[in-house]
Amino acid sequence: MLESAELVSSIDDLLLQILLFLPIRSLIRFKCVSKHWLSLITNPRFSLLRNPNPNPAIGLFFHCRDFHINQEYDYIHFDTQSHTNPQFKKLRFTEENSICILQSCNGLLLCSDFVTSHWSKRSYYVYNPTTKHFSTLPNRAEASRVVRGMSLAFDPARSPHYKVVCIRKSESARNHYQIEVYSSDTGPWRAVGDPFVSNVSFGNGVYWNGMIFWISPGDNFFNFTILCFDVDLETRGEMPVPPARQGGYVGFFGESCGHLHLIATYEPEGKIDVYEMKGDCSEWFVKYKVDVGQVSVAFPGMIRENHSPGDWGYYAFAILSLVGKREDDDCFLVLEIPGKAIRYNLVNGSVDMLCEFEGAEEQSLRYLNLGFEYIESLCCV
Repeated sequence: MLESAELVSSIDDLLLQILLFLPIRSLIRFKCVSKHWLSLITNPRFSLLRNPNPNPAIGLFFHCRDFHINQEYDYIHFDTQSHTNPQFKKLRFTEENSICILQSCNGLLLCSDFVTSHWSKRSYYVYNPTTKHFSTLPNRAEASRVVRGMSLAFDPARSPHYKVVCIRKSESARNHYQIEVYSSDTGPWRAVGDPFVSNVSFGNGVYWNGMIFWISPGDNFFNFTILCFDVDLETRGEMPVPPARQGGYVGFFGESCGHLHLIATYEPEGKIDVYEMKGDCSEWFVKYKVDVGQVSVAFPGMIRENHSPGDWGYYAFAILSLVGKREDDDCFLVLEIPGKAIRYNLVNGSVDMLCEFEGAEEQSLRYLNLGFEYIESLCCV
């Protein structure tokens, strides 16, 4: 038996095939077996062979309600049968005591310190919460310029390297913005393109299909803008928006397992339209329709007291995330309702409770903001 084990471990191709079938938590432990095993497991090729496409998210991290005072994170796991402990409660991977998450992208987190509210004076990091490894981004040459947003672009199916896109105030044109790009492969920050004018919110970038997207602030579904930036071609443009319909607002905008989604919520009607963008970026189409009233049958606590059907605010809920798989067999919404987080299966309409919130206030929502997806990944930073 010992000789057989030694024989297997001496043949790299055979050993590699065995390691590919192991769970990530086991692989992290096995990196300590030897330097040879470490080199096999941390090789970008191994990560790509194991997961040619990014894993689906298994949970969400949230800033606690009092994050300005107590920099801790809440965690919601998507599996209703077996919960796992969160990877962290606080982020303390540097000498800074206060680290906040800015974006989640295919297993990596873009983070910054929290010592100042000025984005231009912060330090920025790319962190893998699965391996607990991180890299500190270099200082920008124009560090004195006001930063309006930072976004991470990473797709392990395309490249083992990532890019970070910074939007800052232009020094050459009043009320204009300038794009800067950093690459983990080629190095330092550099300005790309000409200064431009835009009304989008650069604090919540979404990466999909080789591009970063920003949506205009506000919740009016009748009139908004989607700005896009092609990370490889380094070109900027606008994306078409779904057909306007009066009375709705944008309840969610994000990517999941290779699909870009935008959710329109029509609150007085209690209806939700889930739009998906075609792969060629030509147009949106309605992928799913949700009747919030049907969800409230299973969880009547989401109906606010002293409200009548058809009133604004009759249903108390917030869309925290849309999670899918490439086969579309288990695509679901994560919804917050008073005191609980639930999942609504967009394929079969089933509803399950994910967790209850301790100390939740009656008829109130806890987060009202999007969570940061946790995706298990062995990718290097």
